[in-house]
Amino acid sequence: LHSKTAWDDYFPETSPANSFYSKTFNSRQTPSDSSLYVSNCLFKSISSTSDGGALYSYSSMTLLLVESTSFFSCKTSGSYGGAIFFYHSSGQSVLHEVCGFDCSANAHYHFLWSQVNNAASKKNYINYSSISRCDNSGRWHTFCLYNGKICFPSVNVSLNKCYGQSLFYYPFVDSNSVTCSLSYSSFADNTATVYTCFYLCSDGAKYEIKSCNILR
Repeated sequence: LHSKTAWDDYFPETSPANSFYSKTFNSRQTPSDSSLYVSNCLFKSISSTSDGGALYSYSSMTLLLVESTSFFSCKTSGSYGGAIFFYHSSGQSVLHEVCGFDCSANAHYHFLWSQVNNAASKKNYINYSSISRCDNSGRWHTFCLYNGKICFPSVNVSLNKCYGQSLFYYPFVDSNSVTCSLSYSSFADNTATVYTCFYLCSDGAKYEIKSCNILR
């Protein structure tokens, strides 16, 4: 009767302006709400000509939580974000128990572009998730987490292919604390054909990679 949702865990100070519960989507969604909670949904076989093949928000939404949701074969012939494109200069984004499979973009970030408020207190998280077989070996990046504090616990990233800089982390710079943490995660059989798989991009930021598997 009183179930606790992940929204309460991450954003307890407010309620979502809009929610998608237990829905299947076969077309790109562009909600303009100030906050969105996506729970137990399926985005499947979506092809778009614009950024964010399955889910797109630019400068309208300040809080995004995607929980227990799958993105299968979501693709865009646009530039960024085969599955998800999120940008807000005052925003926060959390992906919790998300599955991404066979997603791609025409230029960059085959699964996700997430750019949030650039402060240590702002969340830019992917937690307890799996991202695999996102493949466009002629284009850059599997995903990018840009700005804010990046937390990446218990994530499987495997069998993804891109041109280079497959995993792109650009956290807030704080010389006194870790603002990008990769923990208890597995990175296996990812391919960057001409450049690095990991790109830790913020000069002066403190990163940690602990208790992870990085294989082949």
